[in-house]
Amino acid sequence: MKKHVLLFQRLIPWLKLASEYSLAFIVTRLIAAVSGLLLVRILPIEEYGIYTLLLACFTFICTFANLGATEALSFFRWRSIQKNKSWMPYYHTVLRFRRLIFSFSFIGTIIYFYYTATHVGVSNQVLVLGVVLLGIASWLVIDFSIISYVFKLENRFRFAYLLDITNETTKLLCVGMIWFSGMLNAQAGMVSVVAGTIATFLLSRQLFKKHFSRLNKPSLRQFHHYRRALIGQILPVIPGSIHFAIQAPLITWLAAYFGSVENVAKVGALGRLGLLIGMISGFAGTVFIPRITNIKDNDLYLIRYLQWWMVMLVIGGALLFFVSVLPEAMLFLLGGSYSGLHNELIVSAATAIVYSFGAVAFSINRARGWVKYQPYGIVLVSAGQLLLVVFLDFSKTIGVLLFSLGTASIALLYQVAINFFGFKSTTGKKL
Repeated sequence: MKKHVLLFQRLIPWLKLASEYSLAFIVTRLIAAVSGLLLVRILPIEEYGIYTLLLACFTFICTFANLGATEALSFFRWRSIQKNKSWMPYYHTVLRFRRLIFSFSFIGTIIYFYYTATHVGVSNQVLVLGVVLLGIASWLVIDFSIISYVFKLENRFRFAYLLDITNETTKLLCVGMIWFSGMLNAQAGMVSVVAGTIATFLLSRQLFKKHFSRLNKPSLRQFHHYRRALIGQILPVIPGSIHFAIQAPLITWLAAYFGSVENVAKVGALGRLGLLIGMISGFAGTVFIPRITNIKDNDLYLIRYLQWWMVMLVIGGALLFFVSVLPEAMLFLLGGSYSGLHNELIVSAATAIVYSFGAVAFSINRARGWVKYQPYGIVLVSAGQLLLVVFLDFSKTIGVLLFSLGTASIALLYQVAINFFGFKSTTGKKL
């Protein structure tokens, strides 16, 4: 009886975190889904195709300007806990590092956006405005994305939830204004993204200043020390981060070059439904990974890891079953322009689930510092993508989506393999 009571007491903190996350997640995802699907329905399919291209560029800038630096904070926190030292100086190191490499990602995006947008017939006026909006939004994301991750690592989840809700609520309000004003174009859609980043940036700075006011910046000499440690941690994963960063632009380019702007729109619209399936990696990144870094016992760490895999498989299977049985219910949300994409929807849902699994496996590898063999994964995934390019027809939406699913599947298998050998070398359990 006593063991059952103790077990229940241990579960209480997790149940509390899960309930708070579930509420915050449902609210955030619901707002994001409403604003995203509203844009899908109100924008002409050509305009939504251009908007999808802008979002792909935005994703590339944000990812390339990170290169895994923000996620490295989970490792530095875990290691600092082992040594009873503060890990917070790495916050400023990561911030300065990301601002430094922002320019490279932005310049590359301008070139990509110009040639791809020109290929599908985008005007010069839209090109210039799109570049300006991309620059503003992606620069502000650097600050508040790091601050949000710091809040998660410090178990201040409610602040991180508040930032997410602020971002999505602001975007929803802007999309509503777009609808009522009749400005149904891609530029207006991107303005909503910029408005969300501005509001979230301002709030995040206020919250951070209030709760970490005594956080001193490292001196120049100290900064060089921390930067070397940061680079040493992310260097093995930089090729993988770059490879991951180019996936969204690559998929959009394949849809645009071999298909049309309508093909781009369909891929983007189905991707919106995929966001609804991101609950698995959402909870892991927000709660599970930061929480598990507090566990010092390697055997217990492994047990929690395996338990979470059981949860992911159950949820992922249930979601895929629902999409397979009721595809029309999901496609109805996108509007008449996207009806009949039954097979495409199933592939898109499976891709979102596999990406969620892979994100968790990769986050575990980053949190434990198992990054030595990450560069070899790029060779494996790239080889798989070359085979997919040979056998798939990218003039059709299903071909582009199968390319994404194949890429996600290969990456997942490799990250799980690193998980396996990592735990095998650090735990007393036989795997």
